[in-house]
Amino acid sequence: MKHNIYLYFLSSLFFLSTRICYADFELGNTYYAAGNFEKAYKEYLESAQYGDNDAQQNIGAMYYRGEYVPKNKITAYAWMTLAAQNQGYKDKGLNTKIYNKFSDEEKKAADEEYKVLFAKLNNEVIQSNLTPDFVGQTGNTKTQRIIKTVRPEYPRAAIRNGSYGGMTDVTFTVDKYGITRDQITYYSSDPRFSVAALNAVRKFQFEPLLVNGKPVAINGVKMRFNFRVNDLEYSDKKIAKYIDEARAKASSGSSQDKLTFAYLLETVPSFTKDYKLVDNPNEWYVNAANEGNYSASYFLGRNILYGNMCTSDSAKSMGWLLKAARGGISDAQYLLAIETFSGARFEKNDEKGFYWLSKAAEANKFAKVKYAWILSTHPDEKYRNGKLAQELLQSVDDSHTDKLSLYQSRAASAAETGNFDDAIKWQKKAVEDAKELEIPLTQVGQQLNSYVNNSPWRETI
Repeated sequence: MKHNIYLYFLSSLFFLSTRICYADFELGNTYYAAGNFEKAYKEYLESAQYGDNDAQQNIGAMYYRGEYVPKNKITAYAWMTLAAQNQGYKDKGLNTKIYNKFSDEEKKAADEEYKVLFAKLNNEVIQSNLTPDFVGQTGNTKTQRIIKTVRPEYPRAAIRNGSYGGMTDVTFTVDKYGITRDQITYYSSDPRFSVAALNAVRKFQFEPLLVNGKPVAINGVKMRFNFRVNDLEYSDKKIAKYIDEARAKASSGSSQDKLTFAYLLETVPSFTKDYKLVDNPNEWYVNAANEGNYSASYFLGRNILYGNMCTSDSAKSMGWLLKAARGGISDAQYLLAIETFSGARFEKNDEKGFYWLSKAAEANKFAKVKYAWILSTHPDEKYRNGKLAQELLQSVDDSHTDKLSLYQSRAASAAETGNFDDAIKWQKKAVEDAKELEIPLTQVGQQLNSYVNNSPWRETI
């Protein structure tokens, strides 16, 4: 849905209007449309401080009209001129039209206010402020300890068909209990390798990661599985040649080439233990992201959040994740949602969590399952909606990789709507799946007991 703010000049000389932003710009749009100017302003201000020119324009509009903030045309001009770093707003010239109506004294004050604002929030300064502090080239600087791994079985059908090697890149979430969720392959040289890798990852267990003494989830964990008939390792010489070729292509190529090279650098430690990288992948993610690659913004924001080869910084991470999320990267929207619900690394805000989770669920089935779970189990009644949860789950079929989460969400949504027979049926499937995976049964067992006693499950993220 698109919303408009209209700026009215009471003189008969001209009428100005500006579109608040493109569709799905941010949560601020929702607040503005509802007339909640205070929350809208705060959302726009957060975005503006991360270099969002649309948000800067909107703040100017709110100052011009006096919505939540005091009406102030000079401040409105300063923000709109800051937004005019964007060629589209520069061409519209709304700031110039305001400026031309000022007296000489007002122009002097406007020039000074803009000068101060520009010094703090111009695009180059913000880009510099968002650049992470790079740390090493050897992998995660902060990670969870694996307490159980399972080696993927080499698919016999692959050997029969003459395939004697390949690889699969898997990403997943480690929940606050140390169980893997949201398992998906990003790349696989053979679909049979993908199935084997996912089946193995579902059985992995990690030691829960604590932040300020609270167990929290880690999203977007990447792992590469190499399938070989024997245990031959890649030679350092061969790896070096491959990396040199990829670096050369990235240096002179597109943002996608830079993203591909950065991703390669992150996966090198998974297929060799001895080769020493000389590049930090985050530097290449920065280059790709600054060229407008939203996927690179996501990977960079995630690495900064968790301190992967850079200093952990939640504020910088937020900036990159917001860019990716507004660029339509559902993984970024999902990560923003989960971290905002949690409050471990970003400020806890359930309204923001639901906003980003609903956006992610439009394209991401893992987010859809999570959304249904939270709608069914949230402790606050005003957020629960079992009917909506069941509608969301209708589009997720039994081929869904993360069967455990799917069964648990189906059970929780049934219980929330009062259908405890179905809740018990689906929760028993969750228990069976957990047994097959040989993971702890405590949580799934407690949920089953709750449904047997005709009691819906409640849980905070």
